[in-house]
Amino acid sequence: MISLRQNTRTALRLTAAIVATVAAGPVVAQEADAAGEPVAPAAASSLAAPVPALVDATTHDKTLRSIVDAGPPRLADGEEAGSDIAYAAFQRGWFLTALGLATPLAENGDMAAQALMGVLHEAGLGIVQDKTKAADWYALAAAKGDEGSAMQLAQLYLLGTGIEADKKKAADYFEQAAETGNPSALYNLALLYQEGEGRPFDEKKARELLEEAAGLNDPEAQYALGLSYIEAQTGLNDPGQGAFWMGRAARRGHTSAQVYYGILRFQGKGVDPDEAEASDWFERAATAGNPVAMNRLARIYAYGRGRPQDFAAAAGWHLIARTLGVSDHNLDRIVESLDETTLAEARKLAEQYSATLMAPTEDPERESP
Repeated sequence: MISLRQNTRTALRLTAAIVATVAAGPVVAQEADAAGEPVAPAAASSLAAPVPALVDATTHDKTLRSIVDAGPPRLADGEEAGSDIAYAAFQRGWFLTALGLATPLAENGDMAAQALMGVLHEAGLGIVQDKTKAADWYALAAAKGDEGSAMQLAQLYLLGTGIEADKKKAADYFEQAAETGNPSALYNLALLYQEGEGRPFDEKKARELLEEAAGLNDPEAQYALGLSYIEAQTGLNDPGQGAFWMGRAARRGHTSAQVYYGILRFQGKGVDPDEAEASDWFERAATAGNPVAMNRLARIYAYGRGRPQDFAAAAGWHLIARTLGVSDHNLDRIVESLDETTLAEARKLAEQYSATLMAPTEDPERESP
């Protein structure tokens, strides 16, 4: 089932880039300098000064020290701090400084500063985390047209984080962000139309939004669009288009799309049948950790469809898939019929691909999970 998701891409503008920093994930804990200011690593923001990828540890440490030693942004005599200075402090990890600079600007109506205040409150940087206040600041910035703030506010309303869940308001703010071509906003808004929540059920409108997001190379939208063409309930089915978009998503590394596209290839639905290529897609998704793909790959090896029959490989992939909750009684019976040598090979393969899921089998007589 497709689910609404958080924004991972925003336009490369000042305030949108601030939002993307929070959307990227948790911030590494900061140390404090002698004055009590938190110090963040150089990579705390996607737009921070880049550190060369291939450097030795000494060079890397010197780079970090130079950024820390530089301190927060300094103003020239008579220069007034603007939101760009506040953001520069934020980038360097001087969150208390960023907060101090942004607060009066935001209170005086500066849109970028209001967006930054939303970020600081939402993530708890330089201030106690307060997502309710974050929503208030995002709302002020969104009202001035900031699509990054609109995207974040939509997420808060969608999930009921810091504010009461309201899918109608979430849809409104997703729509605002979508007007700038934000693929994640387009995708989320499409799903609300698909589900009839926050917007009236409208499969055609959802299809249009998904097509726009898919055209921007968003793999989630491509996957959802493929499903829309394949599983539509109102006569909008088109297996060929479904397979096309599912294949696009699969090639962009979407593991669920890889499984689905493998099934379409295997069965010849919307695309020419090709069991060998289907097997390749199952293997890609399986090695990425998808348990359904592991089960499909196990069946491929068990029945010799698309790959030469290999009971050790079939049993190995089945053991991993079963550990992850995908049962298959037919494969259970095949495993039970194998000799000890083949079972040992199967366990070795299972342990190779699932070291973090099951302990190595020290006792060959012990039943694998």
